[in-house]
Amino acid sequence: MIEIYLKLSAGHHLPVSEAELLMKGLCEQQYNDHQVAFILGLFKTRIMDLNELTGFRNALMNLCIPVKLQKPTIDVCGTGGDNKNTFNISTLSAFVLAASGVPVAKHGNFAATSVSGSSDILKHFGYTFKTTEQELQDDLEKNNLCFIHAPNFHPALKNVGPVRRGLKTNTLFNLMGPLVNPAETEFKYVGVYNRSVARLYNFFLQTGTTHYYLVNSLDGYDEISLTSDVLITSGNGEQVIPIDELPFKTIKPEEISAGNSIEDAAKIFSAVLKNEASEAQKNVVIVNSAFALQCYSSKPLDECIALCTESIESKKAFKLFNRIMQNQS
Repeated sequence: MIEIYLKLSAGHHLPVSEAELLMKGLCEQQYNDHQVAFILGLFKTRIMDLNELTGFRNALMNLCIPVKLQKPTIDVCGTGGDNKNTFNISTLSAFVLAASGVPVAKHGNFAATSVSGSSDILKHFGYTFKTTEQELQDDLEKNNLCFIHAPNFHPALKNVGPVRRGLKTNTLFNLMGPLVNPAETEFKYVGVYNRSVARLYNFFLQTGTTHYYLVNSLDGYDEISLTSDVLITSGNGEQVIPIDELPFKTIKPEEISAGNSIEDAAKIFSAVLKNEASEAQKNVVIVNSAFALQCYSSKPLDECIALCTESIESKKAFKLFNRIMQNQS
């Protein structure tokens, strides 16, 4: 472990086996908090390569509690760490998609760098995080949606949680989150905070059979923010979509802010589901949901937009949300 530590300090990249050993050591508390912070800091100043990403993911998947679901699902999530403090767009998209007939296995956690992560917002509304594969399967069958709370299925990550929160910035664990869903969903809609991460993810994902869209708004959002042109990366390559080619108005960053508290984020969350949100808030959920639906179904984008708009305007997504929350124990 000391050899790996010194190699990183000297600026060298790690082969897969050593990256796997390093991640295992971080999660199993073989380093003290100062060393963990130093290692996480190193990966803020250097570009992670494919071997390191592969080794880190191997370790985390070996340490997690696996989940085998009985139907193909999609995960909708972001790396976080873009420091934009947007409201819970991907979590809302999960409800919009599920109400539109798409099976969703959403992986999420408490926020490390923003007001409200997916777990924060669901906990605020009284959601009970599931702890077993059977509970998740039951939720998927009943609601077309299950929520996989990362700490319940990645118990090893609890050991690095305090250091991550103390750093108050994105770390290599933000990069790992969308790749380590214990259900290993067949479809992925992932927001990434820059083009380099999109390309790294693309190199990793194209070696498998997963269908994926990686999205990055070019002004730094890990989602389609409708504030700038957007990069879409998939197994078919990269495509930059000019903002004026999307059938929505361009918006200002402050229009999709989560506010200053979990209560602020929750008000926006409820307003979107009730079809009472601002046009900007509603549209940013629709456009991300629509591209995720296209990833899953290969339907034309205009059809996907229509279906996701109907999911909100008919309040199907809101009814699904209410049903799920009313059945919490």
